[in-house]
Amino acid sequence: MSDERQRTVIGVALVTIAVGLGVAGFLASQPRAAPRDAPEAGRVPEFELPRLQGGAVRLADLRGKIVVIDFWATWCPPCRAEMPWLVAMAKRYESRGVAFVAISEDDPPGQIPLVTEFARQVPGLERFAVLGDPEIEARYGVTSLPTLFIVDREGRLVQRFRGATTEASVVGLIDRLVGPP
Repeated sequence: MSDERQRTVIGVALVTIAVGLGVAGFLASQPRAAPRDAPEAGRVPEFELPRLQGGAVRLADLRGKIVVIDFWATWCPPCRAEMPWLVAMAKRYESRGVAFVAISEDDPPGQIPLVTEFARQVPGLERFAVLGDPEIEARYGVTSLPTLFIVDREGRLVQRFRGATTEASVVGLIDRLVGPP
């Protein structure tokens, strides 16, 4: 390749990169409309969802507790990886006023068998598993799985974790909210 042609190719590549970075920066700076009723601050949307084991869970019934709401699915590798420590955390903090709600975003009609099978691999999950639906996911502004919400005793959003998070991050926050044992 001639020196002139090589300089042209390099110049075009640099211009392409610069334009790409400029467009990416512009798009990142644009305000985005929050999904309908997406909790940013203040109270999180109410819900009533069927439990995997029967009955229903209502967010209003959990008022007075710190609530950990996890949107997850059996087909989601990060969700599967987090679930064992989330269930262990839920059991450990239950007596200290923490409630865990694991909202499955698996698609019906296979939702119940998929969640039941996965719960066999994560003992205790069946107590916390509920069956979600697209409306609840939209109301919470869930755009990726897993998405985890920490809600205070008054029903206000404290923290949202989008994507995989660490046990240390969640437990550290829960410890601050519940106070000393």
